[in-house]
Amino acid sequence: MDGTLRGPGQAPGEFTAEAIAALRSLTATGHEPLLVAYHPIARLNPFHSLLYQRSWQSGIAAVRMLRDETLPELTDIARLGFSTALHLHWLNLVLADSRSVKEAHRDRLSFLGRLDRYREAGGRLVWTVHNILPHATRFEDEEARLSADVAERCDVIHTMAVATPEIVAPWFRIPPEKILQVPHPSYIGAYEDRISREQARHELGLAPDEKVHVVLGAIRPYKGLSELLNAWDTIAGDGTARRLVIAGGPTDEAGVDELLDRAAAHPSVLLHAGPVAPADVQIYLRAADNAVLPYVRSLNSGALLLALTFGLPAVVPAGGGLAEVVDERFARSFAIDDPASLVAALRDIETLEPEVARAGALEAAVRHAPAVISERFAEGLRARLDGADSGSA
Repeated sequence: MDGTLRGPGQAPGEFTAEAIAALRSLTATGHEPLLVAYHPIARLNPFHSLLYQRSWQSGIAAVRMLRDETLPELTDIARLGFSTALHLHWLNLVLADSRSVKEAHRDRLSFLGRLDRYREAGGRLVWTVHNILPHATRFEDEEARLSADVAERCDVIHTMAVATPEIVAPWFRIPPEKILQVPHPSYIGAYEDRISREQARHELGLAPDEKVHVVLGAIRPYKGLSELLNAWDTIAGDGTARRLVIAGGPTDEAGVDELLDRAAAHPSVLLHAGPVAPADVQIYLRAADNAVLPYVRSLNSGALLLALTFGLPAVVPAGGGLAEVVDERFARSFAIDDPASLVAALRDIETLEPEVARAGALEAAVRHAPAVISERFAEGLRARLDGADSGSA
């Protein structure tokens, strides 16, 4: 997911005040402080709080940078001699307002100029590669060049899937010596989880004996929901009592309205076309027997780790980053270019032994527990950046 919203910016000096206060606090604890400004902000997903939760123990102050217009303040802090890093996440906002290829080219160079001025002041650059390219991009060539330019400038590139360099290679290169490989955290402790399966099904109007498949998250074309509905049409009339639940906020991308109309009209599809409140996540996941991620293009997926956190087996695309997280005990995979394989995966996931599948999913979630992942990330990032300092001394 891109996971980013525009929201209000920080008032002039607000970021600087927060950053200096954090650096002073770390110094008082005896740490050699490292300021990590992260941008953009995932407002609908607790990913950042999970990733940075153990940063303080490694002497890292992770401070939000709401807009890249604040970058000059971070540049000034770097010029004062403080140890800083800009941690970029999604790059989708850089060209979001570009209306033509010419404007996209201009906006890319403008953003890179701000990065270069920061780096010239002594700042370091970190990038987490969340997606192959931003979803729904209008200027793919410029987005690919932007990713390549950012990768070239980075001191550290955080990949969550081992196969990331291979998967993104048709669009841009990730220098292997820059990679810090730490997987996506699960969501243990991040969402309410008090409701029973029976109550959740009652809330959604689902029968106790139905096999329930859930797709949770933003409704977007790249997620393969049209292909999923095609597969669902194939299995819906085979005599098995089953329901497909689709819940999430739709975007205004081409084809989404048609997809919503089709899902709403299907007799065995339950559609909630709107944002799912954090407190209601448990309702959809506790009501389900398994999660379906029918993506036609993917690299990482918080939705998968969220499903595993609730003990759900999952259907995932084969050969990508999602397949690295799961195994045959609690998942089935499909080839994105083979509609029949998605049909087979939907049927096969229903045959898993529920307790075995649940145990396997929960085991994977614990393996990716936020505290464990956050500590690995913080220690790895600190070691890489400290090493860069000593290497340049």
